[in-house]
Amino acid sequence: MYLLIASDLDGTLLLPGDTFGAFTKSVIHSLNRAGHHIVLATGRHQTDVESLLDSQSPPVHLITANGARISSACGGLSLSAELSTAVVQTLLEEARADTDLTINLYCRSGWLMSREDENLKDFSQNPDFQPTLCATENLPLQAVQKVFFFQRSKDHDALLRLQARLEQRLGDQIGTVFTFPWCLEVMARDVSKGNALKQLAEFLNVPIKACIAFGDAMNDADMLAGVGKGVLMGNAHAELRQALPEAEIIGRCTDEAVAHYLSKHLLKSADRPA
Repeated sequence: MYLLIASDLDGTLLLPGDTFGAFTKSVIHSLNRAGHHIVLATGRHQTDVESLLDSQSPPVHLITANGARISSACGGLSLSAELSTAVVQTLLEEARADTDLTINLYCRSGWLMSREDENLKDFSQNPDFQPTLCATENLPLQAVQKVFFFQRSKDHDALLRLQARLEQRLGDQIGTVFTFPWCLEVMARDVSKGNALKQLAEFLNVPIKACIAFGDAMNDADMLAGVGKGVLMGNAHAELRQALPEAEIIGRCTDEAVAHYLSKHLLKSADRPA
């Protein structure tokens, strides 16, 4: 029995257009009534995720900013892991010299972006949570949960070189992950969805092996590998499939595959939505 159900959002639980499908909503409600804990684990900002929920949504736990923020449904657990001022300053120094980079910061107050970027339409489609433009020299150094870089020409090799420079300068002070080949994200050391889920499971007194998790990208890898069962989407990135070759692969996010899997395997027949 999986008591804790963790799912990524983009490419996993959400439909295109940043919406929850009707069947997915019904299954989440049924799982909640059956006593399961639901965790939304995402790279998005917490404010972004909260705007996708409404007054009819059941209680859910949130892991946001790739694990930099943890919020339990009851409010008893609220943690935030922020980058140090010195680390943020170094990240900005490295990026300023590259005119093909757009700098993004997730702060407590929201999302700051150094300039307009065409890649934004592929990154966020939520009209209720959009970035505030802020010149690079005015970007804050404090209360930063993560820094992420868009490579404007989508040159993955260029971001790999940036990743190597950052890791050389900052060593074990940071953790990095690609959410897209053209988007490199930087968080504080040991910040990840997997580590955040372990902290949440401990707070809820649920063994991590009693957790099932779903994902589609490399920022889901440690979460999927560390639970009782990690499940990949049919639309999962090739790198994730290679990293977890033994993981079960289900359908695509466009077919609400997570909800169908959970309905079939975790709900009793009488509790399954029509």
